Amino acid sequence: MKPMISVILIIAAGIASEGSETWNSVHEWGVVVFEEASIQKCGGAWKDTGLYPDYVPAEMEAYAPVVWIHGDPFVDAVFAVSTGDQRITFTYPIPDRTDPGMVEWDISTGHDTLQSNFYEGPFGWAIDYWRNVQSIPLFQESSGITEGFLYYECTVSYEFTDNFFRWSQSGNPVFTGDEIKDALFFTPYGVIPVTIHQDEFIPTDFPLGGEINPQMAPDTFHSWADSLLEPSEIIALWETWKPVFSEESTYWLVFPIPEEYYNEISTIRLDFQEERNVEYERFFLGAVKLKIQE
Repeated sequence: MKPMISVILIIAAGIASEGSETWNSVHEWGVVVFEEASIQKCGGAWKDTGLYPDYVPAEMEAYAPVVWIHGDPFVDAVFAVSTGDQRITFTYPIPDRTDPGMVEWDISTGHDTLQSNFYEGPFGWAIDYWRNVQSIPLFQESSGITEGFLYYECTVSYEFTDNFFRWSQSGNPVFTGDEIKDALFFTPYGVIPVTIHQDEFIPTDFPLGGEINPQMAPDTFHSWADSLLEPSEIIALWETWKPVFSEESTYWLVFPIPEEYYNEISTIRLDFQEERNVEYERFFLGAVKLKIQE
């Protein structure tokens, strides 16, 4: 049986246009959850809602890709997500246009009142953290919704795993290259920074000793993102995933996905009718739920 991969999203920096004094920055984070077939898939529990009556969770799915837009106000912009051959399985708000592997939202700014208590979907417990980011409120005329973020989920190719590791017979990752060097090891006893070697990751002891720094995970994520995301965005990332990584009796290995692999998951684009500078800051974590015998 092929391994299952779940992805969650969100960072690569680039300038989309030059020569304009107006400016916007698109910030996105996410988490790619690598799963072998025998490992239980994690993610937010889906709450049925009339908004998406035809929604069926995919076997391989990307949870919590969250996008914020900063900078100057605008009208009549289009934000687009493309995933190539992979399917987009969930969005919020409902996009204005959809095609296989592509969605587009028509958005503008200038509406300061956010729509409250509207979102019902995966990772709903983290919605207040997403809304606490001081980004531009985005208004979508087709839905009448003003929200501080955009959200999507998508499937990911099975072959994406091959960029970083293969699966051992015991169901743990065997790292095969130098792409991944640093990681955090989440255990029932706390979180430990570790160095990745070209071998199977199966630690046998957990020398934590002393009090665990509760800021270790968010501070490390911020460092891995090269400080390109807002502190509130990193807090939103950590609060969204803390219940998963801190689940009782589980072990997770979490590491930064190198920038050169982002576009294998998705590409994003913010288009305007007028010329302006647009920067993209994207950040993906990889996460593997380990099988460890104590």
